[in-house]
Amino acid sequence: MLAATLAATLAATLDAWAAALAGVVDVQTTRDDAAARWRFAARGAHPLAVEVVVRSDEIGVGLAEWSRSFELDADGMGEAAELVAAGLFGHARAELELVGDDWVRFELQFRVRGRWSTLATLRRGRLAFWRRTTLVHLVNDVAPPADLELGECGRLPSAPWIGLLPAAHGEAPARELALDGELDLHPFAPKEVAQVVRAYIDACRERGVLELRVVHGKGIGNLRRTVHALLADHPAVASYRLGGHGEGSWGATLVTLKPP
Repeated sequence: MLAATLAATLAATLDAWAAALAGVVDVQTTRDDAAARWRFAARGAHPLAVEVVVRSDEIGVGLAEWSRSFELDADGMGEAAELVAAGLFGHARAELELVGDDWVRFELQFRVRGRWSTLATLRRGRLAFWRRTTLVHLVNDVAPPADLELGECGRLPSAPWIGLLPAAHGEAPARELALDGELDLHPFAPKEVAQVVRAYIDACRERGVLELRVVHGKGIGNLRRTVHALLADHPAVASYRLGGHGEGSWGATLVTLKPP
């Protein structure tokens, strides 16, 4: 159910971007029982093809010849959305070295603090060294929709597109949480997590609920690290550990609170 909700959220985001950029970006969309697919390319001489495939358990994003897969959880969806935005709104480009119509060198580059840096390089071994090569840049340098706030890329060296969508999730509406010891963080934006966990700990202690299970998902571990850093410093936390078999494994943390 959660994976289906996340997939629907990502699909709605991609459809909204496609609608907002109609006329400057060509979009191809297909959906079947196995997957939903989008292909974006700005209109121009050398567009960068951005392809997205959402399956039941993963998200695939491709920029021209390069691709990466993400888990279909909150972390994975956020990272995939930022990568698509980087490719679509001019923060990523492909540098191709061509011999005729065939590329012999491909570099994927990201614009970080005003400079282009290379993340990946691919080469083909059939370079005809006696033939002249041509350098071409593929890029979709289009303005984002008016309601989309872009930040500065480059928070993670291994994923330099991270940081581009600081407001990707927007302001979450108020929610009433059951004080049963089970806290699922997937519906919350990353900037809300610390506040939500602290408030939940306080409320559970007041009700005498001292055993908690915090579900942060597996993903790339950003939420887990945030939660563990908070728990380590919280004066009401007696102990915490990752879940074991049947407890959510490393996608959940079990917490024991001190009595009030």
